[in-house]
This record gives sequence, C-alpha cells and structure tokens, in this order.
Amino acid sequence: MRRAILLFLAGAGFFSYPAAAQIKDHATVCFAGTGKFELDITFCSLAIQSREHQGPSLATILAHRGRARMELGDLTGAVADFDTALTHNPASALACNERGRARHKAGDNGSAIADYDAALALNPHYGGAYRNRGIARIHRGRLADALADFDAAAASVSYDPASLILRGIARYLDGDFDAAVPDLSAAMSHAYPYPEAVLWIYLAERRAGRNGKTGLFNHAKTMSDGNWPDALIEAFLGERSVQSVLQGAKHPRDDIRRRRLTQAHFYLGELALVNGETAEARRHLRAAVELDHFEAIERAGAKLSLQRLPR
Repeated sequence: MRRAILLFLAGAGFFSYPAAAQIKDHATVCFAGTGKFELDITFCSLAIQSREHQGPSLATILAHRGRARMELGDLTGAVADFDTALTHNPASALACNERGRARHKAGDNGSAIADYDAALALNPHYGGAYRNRGIARIHRGRLADALADFDAAAASVSYDPASLILRGIARYLDGDFDAAVPDLSAAMSHAYPYPEAVLWIYLAERRAGRNGKTGLFNHAKTMSDGNWPDALIEAFLGERSVQSVLQGAKHPRDDIRRRRLTQAHFYLGELALVNGETAEARRHLRAAVELDHFEAIERAGAKLSLQRLPR
C-alpha cells in the first residue's frame, strides 16, 4: 500500500526535494523504489547523507542509487556507486551484478562478464546474474556459453519468461531455428511484454522453411498497441515501407531513437536475408552495428549475421 501511495504521489508531481526530506525512512523508500528514477536517487541520497547506515546496509542503498543512475544513462555515476558499495560490502552480489549491467550498457562486455562471475561466486543461485552474463556472452559471440547461462537462469526460478526469450534468441542466432520457436512462443503464451518476439518467431519459422505469416498476423493483432515496434510488424506484413519504418523509429531521446533504429535495421536486414536480398541485408545490418547502441541485443545479432554473409 505504501509503495502504491508513493507511486501515485510521484506520478502526480507531489514530491519535491524538501517534501521528500520530511519522510524519515528514506532507506525504505530507496529500497522499494518510487517508479521514478530521479526520485529514487533523491531518497537514496538522503539515506546516505543521514549517516545512519553503515556496512551492508549502506552498500545496498548505494547499489539502489547506482541502479537508478544507470537507468537514467549516468553510467559513470552508476559504476562509482557500485564501486563504493563494494568497499562497504565486498560480498554484495547485487552490486557486482548491477555494475556488470552498467559496464554492459557501456559496451564493456569483458568487464561485465567478470562482474557477473563475481556475483555468481557470491550467490550461485542468482538467476539474474546468469541471465545477464548470457546476454553479455551473446554480445561477444559466445552462443554456447550464453545458452548454458539461460538454461541455468530458467532453472533457478519457477517462472522466467525473459530467459526463455533470450534462449530462443540465442538459438536463432546459433542457427537452431526449429528450437528457437518453442522458447519464444512459450514466453509469449505467458503474455510477457516483449512484442519483438513476434518478429523473431516469424524469422525463425521462415529460416526453418515455414511460411510464418499467419502466426505473425495473429500475434500482431494481440500485441499491437499503437506504439513501437508496430511499424516494424506492419513492414513484415507488407503494410508499411522501409522508409516509413525508419521515420517511425524517431524519438526525442537520442538513446531511444538509436535503440529503435538499431532494431529497425536489424529486423529489416534479417527480413531481406530470408527474402534472398543479400545486398539489402548487408546494408541494414551494417547500419544496425554502426549506431553503437551497445545494449541492444539486435546489434549483437547484426554483427553475427554479417560475419556469416558471403564477402
């Protein structure tokens, strides 16, 4: 109930910094989150400034502030918070995992994997760290290792559709198209909010020698909400031009624009490949890589696809 009230007040703009300062239990709010990363940073900072927390408690507060900073794109500030958290609690698997995520977002997947290794050494049942390490391994082209990580992540909890999707993507990128479809479809059967799954399923079915368009049409009707990536789905259905898709990827925030364009070029490139248009595929896949959106799984996919294209 308290979290719901905080979310409502935050969304309504009730909190300013002075008002937030009147709430005494800043750490509790920091841990729970408010639904707004800027506000999370404020509460976590107030908890730190109170000097009431030391050791593991302070480390957890720093890790939560670092996570909020990371989600706002302040990767340097985030890593600094995770570093400091680990000085207060070297056994914080959370800080190791989150620092790995920040390094992955910056494109440093080697250091990210080292952080995930450290998190798993501290907590061998940390499903999120397995999943994150698998993502970093995809970006480094280590698909067999990534698949093992997604298997471990899925086995660590009873419900993990994100790991099923990622395992399906890894299988697709590894050329195991028949096995990719059940993973992606199983996640969608749980109504997991990942509309791009319909594109992966369509491409995997086409690569496996099936038509795929009927399933794409049926999925599109249930997944469409008028937002991105509807434009891409419509292009796959033949209802929108390439130029229209690229126009639809525009967004005022540069990181969102680059992510959408990376996705657009990757999926259009893969579509060109299944249609036998190699030159068009190469053009799109190169564009996806050159946008340098290091976090996008589609950038990793584009790099792997380009390596397999005939020169």
